[in-house]
Amino acid sequence: MQKRAHIFSPSRTILLSMILTIFVGTLALSLPCARLVEIPIIDLFFTATSCTCVTGLLTIPIESFSNFGLWIIMFLMQIGGLGLVTLSLFVVSLFVNLGLATQVVAGEMLDLESWKDARRIILFIIGMTFVFESIGALLIFFAIKDLYPLSTSLFYSVFHAISAFCNAGITLFPNSMVSFAGNPLMLIAVSALMFMGGFGFISWKEIFKRIQNSFNQRRAQLSLQTRIVLQYYGVFTFCNTILFWILERSNTLVSMNIPMQWLNSLFMAVTCRSGGYLNVYPHDLQNASILTILFNAFIGAAPGSTGSGIKLTTTALIFAVIYSVIMNKHSVEIKGRKIMTDQIYRSLSIVMLSLLWIAATTFILLISERGSSFMDILFETISAFSTLGASIGITDSLSNFGKLIISLTMLVGRIGVISLLLAISTRKEQADYSYPEERIMIT
Repeated sequence: MQKRAHIFSPSRTILLSMILTIFVGTLALSLPCARLVEIPIIDLFFTATSCTCVTGLLTIPIESFSNFGLWIIMFLMQIGGLGLVTLSLFVVSLFVNLGLATQVVAGEMLDLESWKDARRIILFIIGMTFVFESIGALLIFFAIKDLYPLSTSLFYSVFHAISAFCNAGITLFPNSMVSFAGNPLMLIAVSALMFMGGFGFISWKEIFKRIQNSFNQRRAQLSLQTRIVLQYYGVFTFCNTILFWILERSNTLVSMNIPMQWLNSLFMAVTCRSGGYLNVYPHDLQNASILTILFNAFIGAAPGSTGSGIKLTTTALIFAVIYSVIMNKHSVEIKGRKIMTDQIYRSLSIVMLSLLWIAATTFILLISERGSSFMDILFETISAFSTLGASIGITDSLSNFGKLIISLTMLVGRIGVISLLLAISTRKEQADYSYPEERIMIT
């Protein structure tokens, strides 16, 4: 039983499910009825990878696909946004008995105590996704109903609701959200969907449970994870909104009135987490604004969400470690709780391995894509790794080798560097001995 549980471990299940989805998506998009023009297989593979990893980078115009192809893309985005939780647990249940092994695997995936809890989470995720995307599609429909025929408006509404909630950033509009920078309803609907998808399903469940218990005059304590996500998501969004307004109020936002400047700044603060929709042309942004986008994209969204990046909780742990070192503490604490040592090691490893992957990918692309500048390639790499999906404009000019590298980076960024290493590594028995301690100079 333990051997079977290891074979279908969470990391391997996630990796295999993603690869399988990308493979099937590539085959589906290669069907003649899915395309309006001939598309090279490498571009179909890149598109399937981008949709499944909810990134949004495309090497070919979205107009190259037929309506059937767009339905496939929409389906891949939905699977990519939810599949890391729901599909992986479903695959595990097919091969592992619903006993102790399943509880262990499910617990590793979602930090839950039993499979019974995991099944409840799956049902909650599906229900919440349907409700949020339906409301979002309705709002988007009212925002665009006068711009397109009825059937087109309905399809565009559903497509962009799924894309926004899954933080995919793929759009059917010619200029992404730039054309809607003056449309308050569209900005509010899309930013709300991106926030809801990037906040994390577990955190949403706890919040809804607390709201429900408040009506019954019962108090439900939020977990440390949810409190961290609430604090950091709120602080980052608030600070980035102010920062974007300061940087762009005399630049890309100069033609807008004050309320619309603030609304567009809020939109940018939300989308830079992992959403990928840009309401201004990236070439027009100040370098400081681009750096802000890259920094926030690297941090990403909440764990267990449709967003990626190193995650808000990892960032919180890194800040807590730095604070403990400065204050000369012997333990790392957050909100009155001592953090386990293995999670500290894991957080530090995630940050270092992510930076190493970005540096290595950037180095390789600087060699293979000599016609692009360093900033363009760095932006493309971080955007792919964090599944932000925004681009300064070099995606469609990538070489075939560059497309493969970016595709691999999108996959690694979506499942996480640690998960990838765990998936391809062979588990070894833990040694029952330890080496003597010794100090070295580090300053």
